Amino acid sequence: MADYYTQTAFALRVDAAEAKILPEIDDVIDAIQTGFENPEEALAFWASCSQRFQQLFPANDPRQPFERFTTLFSDETYPSHGAEITCSPDPANKGGVILDISGDSVDPYALAGLLRILLPSALPFRFGWAETCSRMRVDSFGGGFVEVSAERIVPLHSLGQDLDRQHLVAVIKDPACGLLFWNNAEGFGPLKTATVFTQREAEAVRLPYTGSVAPGWLELPPLGALLGEIA
Repeated sequence: MADYYTQTAFALRVDAAEAKILPEIDDVIDAIQTGFENPEEALAFWASCSQRFQQLFPANDPRQPFERFTTLFSDETYPSHGAEITCSPDPANKGGVILDISGDSVDPYALAGLLRILLPSALPFRFGWAETCSRMRVDSFGGGFVEVSAERIVPLHSLGQDLDRQHLVAVIKDPACGLLFWNNAEGFGPLKTATVFTQREAEAVRLPYTGSVAPGWLELPPLGALLGEIA
């Protein structure tokens, strides 16, 4: 028998006023996990929440008042981010606190989405997470990194990845011509004419579909590799 974990541990400096909502978030999660007898009970509980919670997660549908909140989680009927969050004064900032965030059953993207909404003073920030196993099981280890900003949540290869230096080209496989690369001026063609995007730019681009095949993104090697240098 083996135990599987999704682990993280990181710290954030945030405004103390923003952090005050965190215990309430735990109470809301507990209440949703326990369940409500009917929509009226759920709406009454939502109405008892703080003004800030109601502003962040308005009850657009009285029959499902917590819908805006639960959509952050992979399991909307049993929401959980899986992390323990502890708070301590920030010695470098009189009006701030330091949050220590850790856990071994974490939902990284639910956690990222929740913190992005609750703690705007922390943005942008990055954290890493790891999938581990108590035994040496094949394909049981992995993980990744996440950048959380006001605009989006972006998966990363490493904490040091620079999204503005990532060189990407859009590619599609043509049955007759093989690989074709996107050019903003002329459409798909040879690699030498391809438009090169940063990752941020690529996320905002809408590429045309050719037939039933969707284009994808290909990362170009670093310049040093092209010149035969050792990184």
